[in-house]
Amino acid sequence: MATKKTDVLIIGGGPAGFTCATSCRNTYLDKKVTLVRRDKISVIPCGIPYVISSLDKVEDNVLGDKKLLDCGVEIVVDEIVDFEGNQAVAASGDKIEFEKLVLATGSHPRKPELPGAGLDGVFVVSKSFDFLNMLKQRIKEAKNIFIVGGGFIGLEIADELLKQDKNVTVCCRSCFLRAAFDPEFCALAEEELSKLGATMLDGTQIKELSGNGSVDGVVLTDGRKVDADLVIFGIGYDANITLAEKLGLETQNGFIKVDEYLRTSNTDIFAVGDCAIKRDYFARNQVGVMLASTAMAEGRLAGSNLYHLNVVREFKGTLGTFATRFGNLSIGATGLTERNAKKLGFNYTVGRAKAPDRHPGKLKDASMTVMKLLFSPTSHTLLGAQVAGGKSVGEMVNILSVMIQKGFTDIEIDTMQLGTHPLLTASPVAYPIINATVDAIVKSGWGEKN
Repeated sequence: MATKKTDVLIIGGGPAGFTCATSCRNTYLDKKVTLVRRDKISVIPCGIPYVISSLDKVEDNVLGDKKLLDCGVEIVVDEIVDFEGNQAVAASGDKIEFEKLVLATGSHPRKPELPGAGLDGVFVVSKSFDFLNMLKQRIKEAKNIFIVGGGFIGLEIADELLKQDKNVTVCCRSCFLRAAFDPEFCALAEEELSKLGATMLDGTQIKELSGNGSVDGVVLTDGRKVDADLVIFGIGYDANITLAEKLGLETQNGFIKVDEYLRTSNTDIFAVGDCAIKRDYFARNQVGVMLASTAMAEGRLAGSNLYHLNVVREFKGTLGTFATRFGNLSIGATGLTERNAKKLGFNYTVGRAKAPDRHPGKLKDASMTVMKLLFSPTSHTLLGAQVAGGKSVGEMVNILSVMIQKGFTDIEIDTMQLGTHPLLTASPVAYPIINATVDAIVKSGWGEKN
């Protein structure tokens, strides 16, 4: 057992901890930064589904330590289990004394509470390198795979399994992707996965998992039984707040409570990423968004402000910007959906457009783009966007996210100057963002009347 000293101790090696460490080293050149993580190898969380088929091996989805080491961050592979004052106690018995502490402890997969959940062949999706290697092998040996959960990870895993010609069934209690999209976009995702060969069971609940030692099927509440030699649960994640509780930090609804600068109730301790509370961009109420992009933004901010508030935060809240792909369909969303706008009491105007993302649309890699925008009819600012189409969807959603954050109005978007090219973008006369905006302007009654 040994005791070492550091200036900044970061617990957690995911995107939030990784980015916080590099940001801190770039800002405070004289400070020693130590990052402690439990796993020897850190994986890229968003890439987890793609180790199943798109990537040859799990090693192709590794975050990598080079950037940390190049900027002088010390990496310790151990697990912090307790604290003694300003010393962190590791599972090995070693202690690390610190001035500033950053909790980037992430989240863990929610486990099902169902009869048969303990059978062999039933898994939740862990972010562990060793687990993913094991799961990849078990998938190779399986034929009938049942996925529980209609969110991003469940559907992305389903898409990957279909590439291996598995018999795939996906079920969820309500509409697929309901948390991020309106029904017409959810339906596009369900339709695409059905076309690829998945059996999609929405509005379906599970009674129990059957089997003798190993799972052999899933029994639904309506009495049907679906054969399954492997079951994967993707029913959400819970924040890792055990260490925060040991430190006596304030928590709220299962997350570590932080201020605008990610400071906890102890101003020498910060929390970033999945473990830290998020507030909605529009309503400022708590939201359960867990995104690597959000975690990295928080890590950068906290790392720059550990000792002094060098970067003023102009961040109103968590916007929630999503994009994913199933088969040949890409879908993305940012800001308010129509469902959430109604729930929060917002008045809004919807603008729609549909056009190919190349011009002419007969080009071989062209995809039809469907655009839905929500604007405030009073302030005329963009409130939310949903897009479906080809691979161009990902960057369109990023553009729309920036527009929301910068308070773009419908007229500003309508008169915005864009670059277009036949092989790269939609036509300048049919650009979906512009045309959906024009549709909203017309609906809001801006046109002159004689």
